[in-house]
Amino acid sequence: MKNLWKYISGESKIALTMKQVVLYVTVVMACIHTLLFIIFLYFGVYMMAVVNTLSVSLYLGCLIWLHYEKSPYVVFNLCYAEVIIHAMLATFAVGSSCGFLLYMVCMVPVAYYAAYSFRESEHFVKPVVYVFTTILVFVVSKCAAWVIEPMYNIGNSFFRDIVYIINYLLVVITIVAFMSTFLIQIRTLEELMLRKNQRLEVLSTQDALTGLANRRSINEKYRDIIKKKEAYSVILGDIDDFKQVNDTYGHACGDSVLKSVAEVFKVSVRSGDVVCRWGGEEILVMLPKCNKDTATQIAERIAEGIRKILVISNEGVEVRVTMTFGVAGSDEGRDIKDIVKRADNRLYYGKGHGKNCVVKKDAH
Repeated sequence: MKNLWKYISGESKIALTMKQVVLYVTVVMACIHTLLFIIFLYFGVYMMAVVNTLSVSLYLGCLIWLHYEKSPYVVFNLCYAEVIIHAMLATFAVGSSCGFLLYMVCMVPVAYYAAYSFRESEHFVKPVVYVFTTILVFVVSKCAAWVIEPMYNIGNSFFRDIVYIINYLLVVITIVAFMSTFLIQIRTLEELMLRKNQRLEVLSTQDALTGLANRRSINEKYRDIIKKKEAYSVILGDIDDFKQVNDTYGHACGDSVLKSVAEVFKVSVRSGDVVCRWGGEEILVMLPKCNKDTATQIAERIAEGIRKILVISNEGVEVRVTMTFGVAGSDEGRDIKDIVKRADNRLYYGKGHGKNCVVKKDAH
């Protein structure tokens, strides 16, 4: 009962598919017509009792149709036609005062719900067609009820009011159920879209292989630093002989090396630092509120962690890794391009003088 209330109130997290909705509607409609069969039989309206027997049979056939994975679009149209025809016949049989024309009211939101739910299928529901058909049948039935006496008399006004109230409640429940289903589906789609957008946002700022930030993140961090007028430093590292690792042990081994290196960077920097995959095997660290000496110490710590990496190739060979680093501070250039360029020059100076080192000064 609690789950039913959550669904009716639109608070449920479970969104039904169109096929499930049609399935449940078919079951509910079969139950409603069983109830109406009893009511008509009680009042001696035998024609409508037969009609409701046929209606129940139709809905049971629809359940079999859906069981064999057939199109719910067919069932929707059968349900729509049955409701319209039944409301019209019931009005002719017992008059409009019993409220059977109310069922046509609930067909308006149902038509628009169907148009939304079938929008991506090969069948497209044009709600205006269903609405105009409903209006036409309603007007014709109402006008006919004014000039034609009901075929059956189901008693005094009290009994007619009781039947009217029953029909009114059933129509309200139907409309509420469809609107709740519609609301839940829209909310589910909104949450799905939000998660996708968040995922895209992560992908737009993150390297897929290593999980490190990309250049966009560095640029955003730099703009934030400039806005706050903070000093900063950068560390630029390059894996030594990485091409040789790829050529000798394959790109799978090279990817493992990159992932292992990235993990060392992640655990070695401070919480406010940004670690970015700058190029193929180059990694840049942006360190806000950090002078060059502190950045050099962090680079040394990273280099030490890199030396402990051991990657096993597919051939079972142990692959050791080292990196060369260049360090530069914000007081050594005009902007981030100058600072990274200076760090890059120092990095390649280290590459040409033994590798596996940290360089923080220009060569003289």
